[in-house]
Amino acid sequence: MTWNDVAADVLPVFERARPIAYEVEPPARAVVPPGVTVGFGIDLGLAFARVAAIQLDDWPVDLVGLTERALRNLRRRARHATDYDLVREPIGGTPTVVFQSRDGWASTAILVPDAIEQLFGSRPALFIAPSRDLLVGLPVDVDTAFATWLAEEFEAADPDALRLEAFEWRDGTVRCRPLDRAAVAV
Repeated sequence: MTWNDVAADVLPVFERARPIAYEVEPPARAVVPPGVTVGFGIDLGLAFARVAAIQLDDWPVDLVGLTERALRNLRRRARHATDYDLVREPIGGTPTVVFQSRDGWASTAILVPDAIEQLFGSRPALFIAPSRDLLVGLPVDVDTAFATWLAEEFEAADPDALRLEAFEWRDGTVRCRPLDRAAVAV
């Protein structure tokens, strides 16, 4: 695939927690705000084709250019997300807002502050991203043990789970916030 064939379909993706069972070339990776590592995928419709670092040798972009294009593509998709992609239901008595893009990129919406504000509003919140197409908004002051439990429940149900830390949204800025996985595992 040439760069011209795939440029419009490249998106940042969080790496899954479980390793791929077969041998593949190492993925292209970059660190993006708020300080998280992403890989890159080419949206094929029902799946993402992983972008390997070696592919950059044949494309007229470097890692910086790939990252910029992937984030630009993500912003474009996020602008078209609507509130019908949201489910507002309490879980265990805790107000919860769940976003699914239905295209496999919901988790990475956390990388686009404009998307967070558009979808979830400007109020402070805590987000978990247990799967590629799932971003869950919780009250910012939610008990960390509850947020950890909820993330791990979703992760257990998905063989391609992400196992990320949480993200705090406050004043238009996203920051990483650790979950308490050791306490929940006990």
